[in-house]
Amino acid sequence: MVLYAKFRIPADGFRIGRAFGQLPDVRVELDRIVPTTSSVIPFVWVQGADRSDVVRATRRDGAVEHIESINSEEGGWVLYRVVWNRSFRDTVVAIAESDVTLLSGEGTADDWWFEFRAANREPLSELHDYLRANGVEPTVVRVTEVDVDRKGNWDHLTESQVEALRLAHERGYFHEPRDVDLEALATEVGISRQAFSGRLRRGISSLVSETLVESTN
Repeated sequence: MVLYAKFRIPADGFRIGRAFGQLPDVRVELDRIVPTTSSVIPFVWVQGADRSDVVRATRRDGAVEHIESINSEEGGWVLYRVVWNRSFRDTVVAIAESDVTLLSGEGTADDWWFEFRAANREPLSELHDYLRANGVEPTVVRVTEVDVDRKGNWDHLTESQVEALRLAHERGYFHEPRDVDLEALATEVGISRQAFSGRLRRGISSLVSETLVESTN
């Protein structure tokens, strides 16, 4: 068994959340998590804010040493490369350096949602206690036990991506012609069309890169 968990954290409860909270229409998605000895969560996707405002807001209190835009996609999403100031043990850095695997992080000006994978409840409890001890009040949205054998080779996908792929398949989005559009799928999940499109696109990309690409090497 492995555990999948989702936490909600108020944006005003941690440094980066407060920084993006200055941008009222912002949506943020942490990109694929690739921790190294020198970098934690090096890329973030941002929608709903001018690039100059993003740079100014995130660098204002010193939690970010450097941030620059490197790519953009339809729907107004912009990819930023980030160098975090690790002398600030902010929530994002603390999560990435904990004993849980951070699968995804999404935020608005009001709240952030993080998805994790853990071998058992202990590291999740330790992370929860650590956050509370440092003035952050996480809400546990859900904790799900998954049979590893049944899970198969889907560990590279986040729960949100699995949900988007499964729903798109069940509702006939991949049919020709399509039985449903992105707007309807997004409404069913309760997010914007652009956010659902991003989840679906990144889910498909991850699925292909971890299956077809690996199998040909």
